[in-house]
Amino acid sequence: MVNVPEYGGDEWNSFLCEVEYYNIKSLIDKMDIIEQEVFANASLEDIKVIEEKQKRIYKTLHSKEMLRQQGREIEKLKVEMQKLQYEKNKTELMSKHRRSVKKNTRKEYAFNLIIAGVTGTGKSSSLNTILDTDICKVGGAQAQGTRGTILCDGTISEQEVVSFIDTQGLGADTSITDQMLLEQIMLATESILKLEVINNVLISFDLNLRATPATMANQLTLIALFNELRPSCFLCFTKWNTNSVMHEWNTPLRLWVKKYRRAATVEEITEDPPSYEIMYQKYCTYIVSSLANEEDGGAFSKMGSYLAFFEARVLWMYNLDAIQQEDKCNGDLEPYCIRLYEFYRDKALQTLRDGSTVIHTKDLVFLKSDKDTMQAVSHKLISSRDKRLRELELMGRDGQKRERMKNYFNAFVTRQKKKNSRE
Repeated sequence: MVNVPEYGGDEWNSFLCEVEYYNIKSLIDKMDIIEQEVFANASLEDIKVIEEKQKRIYKTLHSKEMLRQQGREIEKLKVEMQKLQYEKNKTELMSKHRRSVKKNTRKEYAFNLIIAGVTGTGKSSSLNTILDTDICKVGGAQAQGTRGTILCDGTISEQEVVSFIDTQGLGADTSITDQMLLEQIMLATESILKLEVINNVLISFDLNLRATPATMANQLTLIALFNELRPSCFLCFTKWNTNSVMHEWNTPLRLWVKKYRRAATVEEITEDPPSYEIMYQKYCTYIVSSLANEEDGGAFSKMGSYLAFFEARVLWMYNLDAIQQEDKCNGDLEPYCIRLYEFYRDKALQTLRDGSTVIHTKDLVFLKSDKDTMQAVSHKLISSRDKRLRELELMGRDGQKRERMKNYFNAFVTRQKKKNSRE
């Protein structure tokens, strides 16, 4: 349980800034109640003193509000984007599949989704898992995967159809620049407008790779870009089933695999794989134990800010590699892999159905046409991101603030444990 400082002091003000910065709703609500109680019992003179202190707080929070403003402005930029020729060609190639799906009037429309992320984090593989097919091109170790932005339809069951957008990944080795971001926005806008309604946004994150400064910078850029769609956003974890990840922190999955990897049939597997909640609890515990120290405090602060954006809205995608896909098509996939694939695919589909929002693209500021400000706002977003990265780095080096972030993580893990025990 996180303790809230006494109202009105410098510690209260500092704590409020951090809570607002990370947008921790439960603590914001708790502090609002405390403030209301103080005002209800205060004299006019006391209220004046309190208001003076609040002015100082608002000044401190001004930079955070500016980040939000700039995030909204960037969405204004995405104007009347001209198609790049290769994107147009790809869209035309996919249109036959799109039309053939819509001809089947017996299918119901389930939801749509957009997937984004850093290059090589498994965006297209995750879409293939959701669609239970290999319609999306997957890049190899040296070749880039998705180029441009692709909008098409696919089926997730005999009765359901979905629309999806597979986007081109951000660079994994360097932080994206304002010009690069502008190009990404131009690629995506027309396809997003065609959706008319947005249900789900997936942001892919590879747990088998170390989160480098460039990777985290680009991930933070994505959540700033999609800030207006925050209720629709899911953190899409990939490659969490590798041997290195299972050895490092994913003990529940390692024990399950060890128990059932030699099963001759799926019917011999009598237990479900680890739940979303158990694995997320283990991952958060791992983040605290490995990063909540003076040396890695900056990385800890950035990861905390990134995870807080999603408010535990996560998908654990069990994606098959090329050989496993071939084995699956030939009926040779190992029984324990079949069970993992089906279990986590079903869970992902149910999570997307339950978590779908209805946000009309015509109401989104970032899809409005404003060509004159496009370049300027893109530059502002990148500048704000760089400023935020510096702030997070400093926060991570501060022992007291790092301890508070650690308490946030621990409080979340405690809630997950209680939830798991009830279930």
